Amino acid sequence: MPSARTTDGVEIAYRSAGSGPPDVLFAHGWAGSGAYFDETIAALDLDRVRATTVDLSGHGDSPGGDGPWSLDGIDDALIAIADEVGAERFVALGFSMSGKFVQHLALRNPDRVAGLLLVAGTQAAALQLPPQLLDDWYGRAGSVDAMRELVRPFLTGPVDEAAFERFCESAARVPREALEGTMRVTLEGDFADDLASLNLPTLVVAGARDDLFTVEVLRATIVERIEDARLAIVDCGHEIPLERPRELAALVESFLAGLATHGARERARAHAGRYP
Repeated sequence: MPSARTTDGVEIAYRSAGSGPPDVLFAHGWAGSGAYFDETIAALDLDRVRATTVDLSGHGDSPGGDGPWSLDGIDDALIAIADEVGAERFVALGFSMSGKFVQHLALRNPDRVAGLLLVAGTQAAALQLPPQLLDDWYGRAGSVDAMRELVRPFLTGPVDEAAFERFCESAARVPREALEGTMRVTLEGDFADDLASLNLPTLVVAGARDDLFTVEVLRATIVERIEDARLAIVDCGHEIPLERPRELAALVESFLAGLATHGARERARAHAGRYP
């Protein structure tokens, strides 16, 4: 599997499929990997988009697990992959915790990020979870059965069992330090006050039955804070790429089509401005 190195020398694995531009960079959720999006990417028209998935340090095929566990460090990892595949401008898709990461990425790299797809994405404010709950989650490292037991209640309907099993096996291989590191960044990072300056086409995809990040929470913490954001609701729980991969792929393609139209209009306005 190909990889790139961050400015700190951390090796980050990735996979690309399809032909771009446009380019979409897929960032996974807690304990996940780029493979979590396999079913969604398989449903895309890869003659019209290039999809690149990222395995954060210690996840999937990325070795280590020591980080970099900071918002800036994760930005660096995502930009390293974009540079490696030659994606000068790209749409960043973040699922769950990575919804927070790609919002920060867009704020710090407005020249690189053309749009945001936030799939059941974490809010930009700091969060709190009970220490005993976190200890339980971290303690599941190394156990496929324990990870399966953790994720199953978040599902609200039938899923591809092979895909679900693949996720659980991959999650069990993530070292505890990586599970703790990504969670710490997710919970402690706070840049909610900066979102008002993020004038970027954004689609927030919410699960109608998501008890972790409800539709109301996503509307209040993301949609109403980003000027050019809109909301799409799908009939499932939190694990949208697993429960509704084809529907998510259709939303991605619709967003990209709208982005292309928006870009054409902006270019036409600029052209008209030069030639009154």
